Amino acid sequence: MEQRTLNLGRIFVGALLVSLSACGGGGPDDSALAPTGAANNSASGVSMLATSSVTLALPTVSAGFNVEIYSNVTEPMKLSFGSDGALYVGRQGGVVIHRVPPGGGSASEFGPPMVDPDAVLFDAAGLISGVPNSVLVGGAGGGGGVLAAIFPDQTATVIFNSGFADVDDMKFDHTGRLVFSDDFPQVLVSNGSTPTVLFSTPSRPGSIAIDDDNRIFVALADGTIRIYNADGSLADGAFATGLAGLDTYLAFGPGPGGFGKALYVLSGSNLLSFNMRGKATIIGSGFSVGPSSGTGFVFGPDNALYVSEYNENRILRISRGHVQ
Repeated sequence: MEQRTLNLGRIFVGALLVSLSACGGGGPDDSALAPTGAANNSASGVSMLATSSVTLALPTVSAGFNVEIYSNVTEPMKLSFGSDGALYVGRQGGVVIHRVPPGGGSASEFGPPMVDPDAVLFDAAGLISGVPNSVLVGGAGGGGGVLAAIFPDQTATVIFNSGFADVDDMKFDHTGRLVFSDDFPQVLVSNGSTPTVLFSTPSRPGSIAIDDDNRIFVALADGTIRIYNADGSLADGAFATGLAGLDTYLAFGPGPGGFGKALYVLSGSNLLSFNMRGKATIIGSGFSVGPSSGTGFVFGPDNALYVSEYNENRILRISRGHVQ
């Protein structure tokens, strides 16, 4: 039945509470980073998980879809693929982000410890970081937001740390502009200079996705998905409602690989696809989300969909039948 309102049961997952230390002003010595020298991961590079006799069940997906474990990673959060196919994995506060090698396998630590490195985005062109193939890391520190960069040599520095709150999600649009959401609530943009507010939202924004027309789809804490034009004007104030608030995650299909270009939405434990009329189809259930606004939900270079499960210490890969 075609409808624009979903009444899906929410699964509330207890978020890990982390006491974060304060950070200072922007620059290489900012306490959001410790240290900024090249990271030595020879002793602790591999993320080790405690073995268990309990086999965790995989989510259920519709016929024609496949789900498998791509990598076992300690408490994974936001995800972003690099140009070489490596997967960068955000973490909770006070630790080091992870890197999963192309094709999956064991994760290694990447860069220095950071205050709140949960949001990650690969900066292939170096537009924001100034260095190609760096990883942007967004989070909170010192009572505000912090956007830092980890360079290919695993040194790091703070890029921006004023004018915004805790970074929730980051994407590059089709012009190369950085678009990110924060807790204020607002969505900001940057072409390499100080971020500016593109638009404010009626409740806290979380996950964002950008369509082929450069429109920005935003999942809000009130359970709605709103659509904004590239200039920040509102295009649709209720594309979908009744979703799982900040446990809602968005990603557009890549076209190839059997996913088409539909909007894929993880709403609590349920995986859905939306057409552009707002009609939703449930294609999976039994996913584990959380902490709030922290789940990774991205398509990879192989056109498969990747989902982090923080509480299960794993990253899932979802493919269509003919995707290798």
